[in-house]
Amino acid sequence: MSKRNKKRKRKQGAVIVTTILIILFLTIFYTNGVSNNDDNDINNEYTEKNDKSDNSKNEKIIELKVTPEKYITYSDEKINLSSFKVLGVSKNKKEVNIDKDIEFSITGDTFNIEDNMLLVSSNAITADNGILTISYGDISKNVEIKVFNNLDDNIDGSDIITNSDAYDMVVNKTRNLASDYVPSDLVPLDDIPTVLQNSEINQLRKAAYDALKELFLKAEEEKSFKLYARSGYRSYRTQNDLYNSYVANHGQLEADTFSAKPGQSEHQSGLSIDITCEAMNFQLDDTFFDTVEGKWVAENAHRFGFIIRYPKGKESITGYQYEPWHLRYVGKTLATEIYESQLTMEEYFEQLKSN
Repeated sequence: MSKRNKKRKRKQGAVIVTTILIILFLTIFYTNGVSNNDDNDINNEYTEKNDKSDNSKNEKIIELKVTPEKYITYSDEKINLSSFKVLGVSKNKKEVNIDKDIEFSITGDTFNIEDNMLLVSSNAITADNGILTISYGDISKNVEIKVFNNLDDNIDGSDIITNSDAYDMVVNKTRNLASDYVPSDLVPLDDIPTVLQNSEINQLRKAAYDALKELFLKAEEEKSFKLYARSGYRSYRTQNDLYNSYVANHGQLEADTFSAKPGQSEHQSGLSIDITCEAMNFQLDDTFFDTVEGKWVAENAHRFGFIIRYPKGKESITGYQYEPWHLRYVGKTLATEIYESQLTMEEYFEQLKSN
């Protein structure tokens, strides 16, 4: 082989090697470029998915806000549940109005839900309460529902009480029971000790009687005290005769401090009872409080739904002298609130009204 041929072959070999190297370089470069682009696309897609996921998490509702947060109602009210405005609050604090897929539930025998209405019992007593639970998915919010029967709404232009059968009605020197009012559910005090043999005054309304039986029973079980009922229900006519006799014997000014005019006596309501004990010789006197029985009654009557209606130091408010023996049935919830507040019924209702 001539030198020229050898030189030509070496040159051709170099060209081939160079070509192969260039092809190999381009292949590697292209492959890396595509791979990087694919990685970038995957990363971008992953980031986008994460962003969407984060946004979804941030926009998910985690809390409910309800207006009003507390609702004051009255007996026999019908409340449209759509009046409760519901807002959903997301993790990023955004608020959205919610008006669909809401569920409502209520606690307490006083309330019921029917056809998107919250119904309040006609027998609801001031201080009765329940919890309205508003749910959206697995999130819920509670709203307190509380009853307040405003005294101004339950009296007519002649100062006659219009809710005479209500356990929380207030009768006093400016609020009168009708002269023909007689409770329809009076029962005789057959199963408790009484003092006087008088069929009229040995009566109470059924709920008050049941509560009084429980009070007398617990007094005996817990402290071995024996309590006696002296005077319960009195008709308008009986109160009229009693008041007139006190006026004749003591004068009207003095009589008005301890005796009610007809129509203004709690006894006509069938919800009040005068009680006594053997230590008092079965009489009614403010020294009843000085007895162990009287002290126990003052501290425990509310447990059974009674209050001391005419407390000491409140004469200018109630209009009557201190009567530790005079119990008034209002139901356990209201009795407890009045007892703990240390207010009279008049003060308690006025405080609720102002609030």
